[in-house]
Amino acid sequence: MARSTSSRPTRTTWKAVAATAVGIVVLGAGGATFAEWSDSEAAATDTAITAGVLDLAAGQGTWTNVAGADVTAAVADGSYLVVPGDALTYRETMTIDAQGDLLRATVAHNLEGLTGDAELLAQLGENATMSLNGEAVTGTSAAVVAEDEDQTLDVAVTVAFDATTAGLVGQGQDVSLGGLDVTLTQDTVPAA
Repeated sequence: MARSTSSRPTRTTWKAVAATAVGIVVLGAGGATFAEWSDSEAAATDTAITAGVLDLAAGQGTWTNVAGADVTAAVADGSYLVVPGDALTYRETMTIDAQGDLLRATVAHNLEGLTGDAELLAQLGENATMSLNGEAVTGTSAAVVAEDEDQTLDVAVTVAFDATTAGLVGQGQDVSLGGLDVTLTQDTVPAA
Protein backbone atom coordinates (compact mmCIF):
# COMPACT_ATOMS: atom_id res chain seq x y z
CA MET A 1 0.00 0.00 0.00
CA ALA A 2 1.36 3.32 -0.95
CA ARG A 3 1.92 5.99 1.52
CA SER A 4 -0.48 8.82 1.12
CA THR A 5 1.11 12.12 0.29
CA SER A 6 -0.73 14.90 1.89
CA SER A 7 0.03 18.46 1.15
CA ARG A 8 1.38 19.37 4.49
CA PRO A 9 3.35 22.53 4.70
CA THR A 10 7.01 21.99 5.18
CA ARG A 11 9.17 23.60 7.77
CA THR A 12 10.61 26.01 5.15
CA THR A 13 7.18 27.17 4.10
CA TRP A 14 6.22 27.98 7.69
CA LYS A 15 9.38 30.02 8.13
CA ALA A 16 8.57 32.09 5.05
CA VAL A 17 4.99 32.69 6.20
CA ALA A 18 6.21 33.71 9.64
CA ALA A 19 8.79 36.14 8.23
CA THR A 20 6.20 37.79 6.01
CA ALA A 21 3.81 38.20 8.91
CA VAL A 22 6.51 39.75 11.06
CA GLY A 23 7.38 42.16 8.23
CA ILE A 24 3.79 43.31 7.89
CA VAL A 25 3.51 43.82 11.64
CA VAL A 26 6.74 45.86 11.71
CA LEU A 27 5.60 48.07 8.81
CA GLY A 28 2.24 48.64 10.49
CA ALA A 29 3.78 49.38 13.87
CA GLY A 30 6.24 51.95 12.47
CA GLY A 31 3.59 53.91 10.63
CA ALA A 32 5.71 53.77 7.50
CA THR A 33 4.20 54.73 4.18
CA PHE A 34 5.41 54.38 0.68
CA ALA A 35 7.63 57.26 -0.54
CA GLU A 36 6.14 59.98 -2.70
CA TRP A 37 8.06 61.55 -5.56
CA SER A 38 10.35 64.42 -4.60
CA ASP A 39 13.13 66.46 -6.13
CA SER A 40 15.62 69.12 -5.01
CA GLU A 41 18.05 71.47 -6.65
CA ALA A 42 21.03 73.20 -5.04
CA ALA A 43 20.70 77.00 -4.97
CA ALA A 44 23.32 79.72 -4.50
CA THR A 45 26.21 77.34 -5.02
CA ASP A 46 29.73 78.61 -5.63
CA THR A 47 28.82 82.21 -4.73
CA ALA A 48 30.57 84.66 -2.44
CA ILE A 49 30.47 88.24 -1.20
CA THR A 50 33.45 90.40 -0.38
CA ALA A 51 33.56 93.39 1.96
CA GLY A 52 34.26 96.77 0.41
CA VAL A 53 36.93 99.28 1.41
CA LEU A 54 36.90 102.82 2.79
CA ASP A 55 40.38 104.14 3.48
CA LEU A 56 42.08 107.55 3.68
CA ALA A 57 45.86 107.45 3.29
CA ALA A 58 48.06 110.44 4.12
CA GLY A 59 50.69 111.71 1.74
CA GLN A 60 53.87 113.70 2.23
CA GLY A 61 53.00 117.26 3.21
CA THR A 62 55.14 120.31 2.48
CA TRP A 63 55.24 123.95 3.63
CA THR A 64 56.00 126.74 1.17
CA ASN A 65 56.28 130.50 1.73
CA VAL A 66 54.76 133.30 -0.35
CA ALA A 67 57.80 133.19 -2.65
CA GLY A 68 57.14 129.50 -3.39
CA ALA A 69 60.21 128.19 -1.55
CA ASP A 70 59.96 124.86 0.30
CA VAL A 71 60.37 125.72 3.99
CA THR A 72 59.14 122.41 5.42
CA ALA A 73 62.24 121.69 7.49
CA ALA A 74 62.41 125.23 8.93
CA VAL A 75 58.73 125.21 9.89
CA ALA A 76 59.08 121.76 11.45
CA ASP A 77 61.96 122.79 13.73
CA GLY A 78 60.53 126.26 14.48
CA SER A 79 63.37 128.20 12.86
CA TYR A 80 61.31 129.87 10.11
CA LEU A 81 60.77 133.59 10.89
CA VAL A 82 57.60 134.91 9.31
CA VAL A 83 57.27 138.62 8.44
CA PRO A 84 54.36 140.87 7.40
CA GLY A 85 53.27 140.09 3.83
CA ASP A 86 54.43 136.47 4.03
CA ALA A 87 52.06 133.52 3.79
CA LEU A 88 52.87 129.93 4.69
CA THR A 89 50.94 127.21 2.89
CA TYR A 90 50.86 123.55 3.83
CA ARG A 91 49.88 121.16 1.04
CA GLU A 92 49.26 117.44 1.19
CA THR A 93 47.78 115.02 -1.31
CA MET A 94 45.85 112.21 0.32
CA THR A 95 44.45 109.09 -1.31
CA ILE A 96 40.90 107.83 -0.92
CA ASP A 97 40.21 104.16 -1.59
CA ALA A 98 36.42 103.72 -1.72
CA GLN A 99 34.99 100.44 -2.99
CA GLY A 100 31.45 99.19 -2.40
CA ASP A 101 28.29 98.80 -4.43
CA LEU A 102 26.23 101.03 -2.11
CA LEU A 103 29.14 102.94 -0.59
CA ARG A 104 28.75 106.67 -0.14
CA ALA A 105 30.94 108.72 2.18
CA THR A 106 31.74 112.26 3.26
CA VAL A 107 35.23 113.74 3.47
CA ALA A 108 35.62 116.78 5.70
CA HIS A 109 38.26 118.97 7.31
CA ASN A 110 38.28 120.84 10.59
CA LEU A 111 40.83 123.62 11.06
CA GLU A 112 41.01 124.12 14.82
CA GLY A 113 42.61 127.53 14.49
CA LEU A 114 45.69 129.37 15.69
CA THR A 115 46.86 129.69 19.27
CA GLY A 116 49.65 131.81 20.76
CA ASP A 117 50.56 135.42 21.48
CA ALA A 118 47.61 137.80 21.06
CA GLU A 119 49.32 140.58 19.02
CA LEU A 120 50.66 138.19 16.39
CA LEU A 121 47.38 136.24 16.34
CA ALA A 122 45.54 139.43 15.48
CA GLN A 123 47.73 139.89 12.39
CA LEU A 124 47.40 136.36 11.05
CA GLY A 125 44.60 134.82 9.06
CA GLU A 126 44.22 131.11 8.40
CA ASN A 127 42.30 129.29 5.72
CA ALA A 128 41.91 125.64 4.76
CA THR A 129 40.79 124.34 1.38
CA MET A 130 40.32 120.95 -0.26
CA SER A 131 39.90 119.68 -3.77
CA LEU A 132 38.59 116.22 -4.57
CA ASN A 133 39.71 114.63 -7.84
CA GLY A 134 40.79 118.06 -9.11
CA GLU A 135 37.48 119.78 -8.26
CA ALA A 136 37.45 122.48 -5.58
CA VAL A 137 35.38 121.60 -2.51
CA THR A 138 32.91 124.27 -1.43
CA GLY A 139 32.85 124.60 2.34
CA THR A 140 34.45 122.03 4.60
CA SER A 141 33.09 118.74 3.23
CA ALA A 142 32.36 116.83 0.04
CA ALA A 143 30.54 113.66 -1.00
CA VAL A 144 32.62 110.66 -2.05
CA VAL A 145 31.21 107.97 -4.33
CA ALA A 146 32.91 104.59 -4.67
CA GLU A 147 35.08 104.19 -7.76
CA ASP A 148 37.27 101.46 -9.22
CA GLU A 149 40.40 103.58 -8.87
CA ASP A 150 41.91 105.51 -5.96
CA GLN A 151 40.78 109.12 -5.69
CA THR A 152 42.93 112.12 -4.78
CA LEU A 153 42.18 114.63 -2.06
CA ASP A 154 44.35 117.75 -2.11
CA VAL A 155 44.42 119.67 1.17
CA ALA A 156 45.90 123.14 1.63
CA VAL A 157 46.20 125.29 4.75
CA THR A 158 47.41 128.87 4.44
CA VAL A 159 48.49 131.16 7.26
CA ALA A 160 48.97 134.74 6.04
CA PHE A 161 50.71 137.55 7.92
CA ASP A 162 48.87 140.83 7.29
CA ALA A 163 51.08 142.99 5.06
CA THR A 164 49.81 146.21 6.70
CA THR A 165 51.17 145.27 10.14
CA ALA A 166 53.16 148.30 11.35
CA GLY A 167 55.55 149.28 14.12
CA LEU A 168 56.72 146.50 16.43
CA VAL A 169 53.40 144.63 16.49
CA GLY A 170 53.87 140.88 16.84
CA GLN A 171 57.66 140.94 16.67
CA GLY A 172 59.35 138.01 18.45
CA GLN A 173 56.01 136.38 19.27
CA ASP A 174 54.98 132.78 18.67
CA VAL A 175 51.88 131.21 17.20
CA SER A 176 50.98 127.57 16.68
CA LEU A 177 48.67 126.32 14.00
CA GLY A 178 45.96 124.13 15.47
CA GLY A 179 45.47 120.65 14.13
CA LEU A 180 43.85 120.15 10.77
CA ASP A 181 41.90 116.90 10.92
CA VAL A 182 40.66 115.34 7.69
CA THR A 183 38.01 112.66 8.15
CA LEU A 184 36.41 110.18 5.79
CA THR A 185 33.10 108.80 7.08
CA GLN A 186 30.67 106.33 5.50
CA ASP A 187 27.15 107.64 4.95
CA THR A 188 24.07 105.60 5.83
CA VAL A 189 23.23 102.94 3.24
CA PRO A 190 19.91 103.91 1.62
CA ALA A 191 17.03 101.57 2.44
CA ALA A 192 14.79 100.15 -0.27
